[in-house]
Amino acid sequence: MRKPWISLQLLVCLTLAGMLGGCTSTRFGDSEAGLALEDLASGLATSRLQTQTTPPKLKQVSYLAGGETRFADLYLSPWGGRAGIVLVPGVVARGKDDPRLVAIARTLARLRFAVLVPDMPGVRSFRMRASDVREVADAFAWLVAQPALAPQGRAGIAGFSYGAAPVLLAALQPDIRHQVRFLLCVGGYYSLRQVITYITTGFYPAGDAAAAAQPKRLPPHPYSLGVFIRSNLDLLEQPADRGLLRHYADDLLGRSANQDPPIIGDMAPDAQAFYDLLSNQDPRRVPALLERLPARIQRELASIDPAAEDLSQVTAQVLLLHGRSDNLIPYTESIALAKALHPDRVRLFIIDGLAHVDFKPKAQDVPQLLGIMQALLDQRPPEGASPHATP
Repeated sequence: MRKPWISLQLLVCLTLAGMLGGCTSTRFGDSEAGLALEDLASGLATSRLQTQTTPPKLKQVSYLAGGETRFADLYLSPWGGRAGIVLVPGVVARGKDDPRLVAIARTLARLRFAVLVPDMPGVRSFRMRASDVREVADAFAWLVAQPALAPQGRAGIAGFSYGAAPVLLAALQPDIRHQVRFLLCVGGYYSLRQVITYITTGFYPAGDAAAAAQPKRLPPHPYSLGVFIRSNLDLLEQPADRGLLRHYADDLLGRSANQDPPIIGDMAPDAQAFYDLLSNQDPRRVPALLERLPARIQRELASIDPAAEDLSQVTAQVLLLHGRSDNLIPYTESIALAKALHPDRVRLFIIDGLAHVDFKPKAQDVPQLLGIMQALLDQRPPEGASPHATP
């Protein structure tokens, strides 16, 4: 039987520029939020915002993360920054240099955000780990230590798709949590178990229910399985198993949906348990299959599972955006995130014209898009606020 194969790590770079690509004919109006959306829609092409603002400057900075030197790109308006924000790259080989991420950074810099885009070698190499949380926190710590870049000693963090998870978890880190002013999470997830259920079986909770009696099914996108396999290869014991699955993963990254799984021979117990989870089609079996995974894989998955933490303790203002037709992470995951966060600190925006990076806005989407963009712009402290003041 043919089935769509997908991974948990979901980690195609979901960015606002990618989401808005191809929608330049949409009318967003003349407000600052509208000009920002129009500029994002243009990618790196000309827009009204570009004609009205000075091009941002770009320079490379370095800092320590986990005892190692890390590099990042800093985008800054010549007029200075009214607010700081860390943009966490998605899982894409070009990392911080991905053109879509560059377009977002330049748009935000024109709006007088000081934008820090860190290079995360692990994620860029299709490897997702607990250490991603600390890398995000360390990049943020460097940014808020620069008074000119983080007025009032606070700043924000944005994460897309998988990147939303380490962003949310970084906001709980004791050394930075009270300095995180806002979070932007696009296409993120709450429960890793629910996401694994979806990406392996295609089933997800119906409507707003956390556990619906009649779940919905949507064929998941095939790209993520290859990323998931690549991410976990070095956690498998036997080189032969790693080699077989690496070959399949590399092949999967260029395949369309509904391809036959490979013919698997004898595998070590850890690799067999991993394969059994990936090939499962029954959503009821997922919890037991997760428990059969080797402990080292279970630990890594738990470390990037927001549902394992008390998200009501996040003190930042959180903006959530998701598309109803997203076939990498169901939109119900952002609904679950909104329920887990403090109700006074979260705003949820669900739109119709978004299927991961394929974005074709409908007329009813425009108010939602303007709403989330204005909410983001409102996170900038007022002009003239003391850059050294703390809340």
